Amino acid sequence: MKNCLEIYCLNKRHSDIVSSFLNNLECIMDECTYYNEDLDGFTELINDFIFFHNGLGTYALGGEIDYQSWYLSLPQNVYWATKGYFASLTLKKGENIEFFQEKVLSLVLKTIKSLDASLIIHPGTESENKINLN
Repeated sequence: MKNCLEIYCLNKRHSDIVSSFLNNLECIMDECTYYNEDLDGFTELINDFIFFHNGLGTYALGGEIDYQSWYLSLPQNVYWATKGYFASLTLKKGENIEFFQEKVLSLVLKTIKSLDASLIIHPGTESENKINLN
């Protein structure tokens, strides 16, 4: 997303996947929103989820939750928030909300598969188990 909040990531792969996810999500929401205020409101919502994600990262570092739960948390939480946010949107004329919901679902599934694959294909790196700021 363009606001450049710090996002805690486990490693560079995690950072790349999460950054791509957030940028693609912002493009989808920009495409479907009619008012600039709606996109601004969505950006604020995502910022809240980034803070939540960072908090989970802190708990993972402390051993209170496992790394995999934290690693996969952002796209899952954002999906449900986005689904709820769609209910409040005023769409552009002729737009179909289901089309955008499907785009978001597809993006979330692709992101989760990428995150899962990165854990399987490259389970360890030199920065594994260390949280880095994106």
